Amino acid sequence: MSIRWLRNVVIDGEKSAVEVQIGDRRIGDKCYTRINEEVESWFDNYSEVRGEIIAQGVDILRNRLMGKIITYPNGQPYDWQ
Repeated sequence: MSIRWLRNVVIDGEKSAVEVQIGDRRIGDKCYTRINEEVESWFDNYSEVRGEIIAQGVDILRNRLMGKIITYPNGQPYDWQ
């Protein structure tokens, strides 16, 4: 059973989804980030703690999207929470 952190956002005016997977069979065994339907970008987690793995994945996504305008679907600025 995989555990995912998934958020619907708008990236530069396009409806999008950002995702962090933090495990397949157990927390931390298969971690990746993804934007929309792109191929997963796997990463080695620094922790076995759920919140810390999610924070690591969110940081990866935030860095990948630096320079783009990210908002919630309602137009409010996205706060990466």
